[in-house]
Amino acid sequence: MIIVVASILAILTVPLTGHSLAPLARLSLRRVWLVWLSIGLQLVITLIPGFPNWLGQPLHLFTFGLSAAFLWSNRHIPGAMLVGLGAAMNLAAIAANNGTMPASPWAWRAAGLPTMTGGFENSNVTSHARLWWLGDVFAIPKGWPFSNVFSAGDLLIVIAITYFAHAWCRRDFPVDDEAPTVAPVLATTD
Repeated sequence: MIIVVASILAILTVPLTGHSLAPLARLSLRRVWLVWLSIGLQLVITLIPGFPNWLGQPLHLFTFGLSAAFLWSNRHIPGAMLVGLGAAMNLAAIAANNGTMPASPWAWRAAGLPTMTGGFENSNVTSHARLWWLGDVFAIPKGWPFSNVFSAGDLLIVIAITYFAHAWCRRDFPVDDEAPTVAPVLATTD
């Protein structure tokens, strides 16, 4: 959730640089259904209380495969491969820890998150975590909006989306001959 909020805020910085978000309407993504399926599966495994680990862990890893196929299909878009690198960092940590993103105890406490036990958790404090430095080691503190834990891979994904939004919204698109155009009227007084 924190990646989504941070990405939306990053995209909203485009108008602060004097550019319009309108070019985003011309964005044509390939195989969008892959990312929607990935998001849907992640919601199912994280929002259903007590979702079994034996099913949640492989499904969590599978969602990364779906997202990777989506990113590869859209590799021509600025920042897509950087998003892929951030996702690969997350996948490495998750795969090394049996399908769960390891979270540092410090970050977990700082964010004020409850101790998780029982069903599947996509992120959780893991004892003896492998590749822990790629895990959720950063935190938005408890009491702040959207307090949560996040990883270096998450941070890289948000940076990549910021780059994409600014690069895409600065592009010069050809004018469609059939679309009406509005030219500014300049009045001069000489």
